[in-house]
Amino acid sequence: MKNTSLKTLGNTLTAALSLSAITLASNAFASYTFEGTGTELKPVWEVSGFKTPESVVYDSQRQQYYVANINDNPMTADGNGSIGLIKQDGKSSVIEWVKGLSSPKGLEIKGNKLYVADVHELVVINLDDASIIARYPAPKSKVLNGIAISDSGQVFVSDWAGNALYQLQDGELINWLDSSRLESPNGLYVSNNYLYIAAWGADIQADFTTLTSGNLKRVAITEGSQIPQTSKVENLGDKASWQNLDGLHAYQDNNWLTTDFLKGQLLNMNAQGDIEAIYKLEPGSADFYYRKDNHLVIVPYFMSNKVVAYRLD
Repeated sequence: MKNTSLKTLGNTLTAALSLSAITLASNAFASYTFEGTGTELKPVWEVSGFKTPESVVYDSQRQQYYVANINDNPMTADGNGSIGLIKQDGKSSVIEWVKGLSSPKGLEIKGNKLYVADVHELVVINLDDASIIARYPAPKSKVLNGIAISDSGQVFVSDWAGNALYQLQDGELINWLDSSRLESPNGLYVSNNYLYIAAWGADIQADFTTLTSGNLKRVAITEGSQIPQTSKVENLGDKASWQNLDGLHAYQDNNWLTTDFLKGQLLNMNAQGDIEAIYKLEPGSADFYYRKDNHLVIVPYFMSNKVVAYRLD
């Protein structure tokens, strides 16, 4: 499979959002280079051959990782997506373990179920037999992306291109919060009665850059079906360093790890959303997973079709 270019994806994004006014950046994208900086990380293991991998999650019970294979087009319900798996040592893998998806992105585990954000629906897979057991449609969504599940079982899903957050309630995926203040919500994480959001940035262009920087945000959550007020979307960090955020995971000392997809960076942010350290990855670093037990960061590379594990000291 050929590497997926951002120019191709940008053309798809334009069509998907019906934004005829969007044009590519003034410089030809073929020669456009995103310059990422930071401390180099040495790979622990690497598995290639995946199909536009966007997300990784770790199953501690079965000691394996699951990988969301978009398979080229991230915006369409084309039926050619899948879930792959990698054993925890990185020495064996199955590229297409579960088929029957379209363009799967965010992954999360609760009990023996794997939850998958798949374009316009939330898909649930039984991990015991790899069967799809539920599909919850969100027909008005544009591109469902990140997933987070609270300790009590609240399931939240971000709509990256629709500036919305969905919640699974009584067997239905409802629009829980719809606001431009979300600024293209991507990765999600629940901690201490807050839903934390890695925002890509506002006003997405056809080359996936934005007119404003992304940042870390949060929304207070409560039990039940209460819908938060738009004014409760809190901004963390001052956007002093331009970033387009993708994955999000809690880190040590109340800090956060998040990826800058376009630059190819892993950012260590403090509780206020300010960057404390930068690690250099590759462009296309998407929705990663951080293991607190061994300090491994597992990164899916969207454009180079591989998953790489790094260790943070």
